Amino acid sequence: MLQISISGPDPSQRLQKAIREGQVVRIGRAPKQGWAVPWDRAISREHADIRWDNGVLKVAMIPQARNPLIHQNKMMKEVTLSAGDWFQIGETKFQAGDIAERTIIKQEPDDDTVNVEFDEGVGSIMEEYEYSQDELSKVAFKNSDLQLEILSRLPRLISGSHTDEDLGALLSRLLLDAIPPAEAVAVAHFDETQLPKNEASINSFPKPLTLRVETRENFNSRFSPSRKILLRALKSQSSVIHIWDPDEAAGGATVSAGLGWAFCSPIVGESSQGWCLYVSGKGTTDGGLIVTEEDVAGDLRFTELVAQFIGSIRNIRLLQEQKTQLSSFFSPKVIEGLTGQDGRDTLEPSEKNISVLFCDVRGFSKKSEQLQDDLLSLLRSVSAALNVMAKGILQGDGAIADFQGDAALGFWGWPVELEEGPVPACKAALEIFTHFYNEIAVPGSLLEGFSVGLGVAHGRALAGQIGTDQQAKVGVFGPVVNQGARLETMTKQFDLPICVDEPTAEYAKMYLPPSEGRIRRLARVRPKGMDTPMTVFGLLPLGGQFEWLTDEIVADYDSALDSVTDGKWSSAVEILERVPDQDGPKQFLLHNMAALGNEPPATWDGAFSLANK
Repeated sequence: MLQISISGPDPSQRLQKAIREGQVVRIGRAPKQGWAVPWDRAISREHADIRWDNGVLKVAMIPQARNPLIHQNKMMKEVTLSAGDWFQIGETKFQAGDIAERTIIKQEPDDDTVNVEFDEGVGSIMEEYEYSQDELSKVAFKNSDLQLEILSRLPRLISGSHTDEDLGALLSRLLLDAIPPAEAVAVAHFDETQLPKNEASINSFPKPLTLRVETRENFNSRFSPSRKILLRALKSQSSVIHIWDPDEAAGGATVSAGLGWAFCSPIVGESSQGWCLYVSGKGTTDGGLIVTEEDVAGDLRFTELVAQFIGSIRNIRLLQEQKTQLSSFFSPKVIEGLTGQDGRDTLEPSEKNISVLFCDVRGFSKKSEQLQDDLLSLLRSVSAALNVMAKGILQGDGAIADFQGDAALGFWGWPVELEEGPVPACKAALEIFTHFYNEIAVPGSLLEGFSVGLGVAHGRALAGQIGTDQQAKVGVFGPVVNQGARLETMTKQFDLPICVDEPTAEYAKMYLPPSEGRIRRLARVRPKGMDTPMTVFGLLPLGGQFEWLTDEIVADYDSALDSVTDGKWSSAVEILERVPDQDGPKQFLLHNMAALGNEPPATWDGAFSLANK
């Protein structure tokens, strides 16, 4: 047998493996069968096959592997080594050495599915013990120096695992190293809802969702954990020891393999339901076959301590994963509110003062036509546009309620209402517009040919988890949402990038710094399908596209708008002559007055009824 030394950049990342003459072994980060090297992300889940034959070690990458084999400073797909030679993947070195005297090998199921038989613990049970965490805390460690040294490595080892399979592989090897009398170790995960209610129905024991097994090299039997111990530990959420009499054993894989004891410690915690650590052995540390509670309890305490540590790590990882998922839709401040002590209650829908921001990309149809033969480039362009909108919302401490094709809906004021009301939404709108404006004229930019329309509204709305029992999402509900959508479409009619409602305009006048943007009144309108008129305002960035729009021009337009509202349309037309023709709001007024014959109707109330949404 040829010994293979595997070493990562951290001193704790060390494995000793052995390969037999003619044997083929798969190496990877988490192979279904073979040697797991979980600490190096440069190693694919299934990476390469190695074979020792006639004094030569041959290594060949499988087609799915990503990173090459490094040998003699060359990147290769296949290498041939002799004793003492080495190759590397990522930061991990594989060196061929001498004959292996002792190694730990992983036992895997026979096919792609988890298909392991579990023993019932048949035989004469001499002793059975059940421990709570408090009871185990009074038990002394069996091999304290060794186990505490190994326990000190646990944080570094865990940092190298990125999946449950990686973690299971690390834990099983660690436990086997830390417990010398152990012959076999299993890290298992079951669906708790599928576990039998009691031992009478133990034959309905489910297959594991995850199973990682490690055995000593000289353990030649198939290792099958006891279902009775697993069930007892998982149901009671306490650690359980069983000690058998090997001379009276009758049937059952665990007993027939010559194993005389086993214990199981559940991993407790909301994120670890159905997880457990299982350890089994033949005799005592000094080689004796008669096992007592004292021989096993100390090692069980160490295992239970590891289980506690892993339970805490899994809870932290779950929270991190949740925050990572939430970060795609919520700003850090919103996430802090959601994941705090009262986060779960926060999700309940509640009525608050909410600001909504509708963003819509313009020019998509034309770009679709141009890129109809290059859909991947079209997707990149749309993704870039959505990314600009999402970034503007999240960096402004908002939340993303929805993406609809090439449009996005953001909102503010939940879970905590803001003193400045819709001003953060206004700042986000200005940031999004400025980014588009600076990019659309750049040749080769993914945003080339696009423009954007934005609408901001502020008012009472329900915010929180909204939907049905089958499907729900965090969002907003109420008339203000519809109003924000209407304002976004009005940007086309006023030929302006951002339209806001009156409450938003009032907040902006109070809290939006003049150096960031300015508000101008546009018109009083009655949106299609609505009976109540609303006053629409424009939110303009300083300089750039609107550098020509002076305060005098805005004042002239405002005076003309007063005349329109008062029904003095002839006077309004005269005043509008002082406003440049390039002004979109001026063209809106002239067009709508002309549509009514340049005379206010008898029912005129100062608001134009819009024909389109």
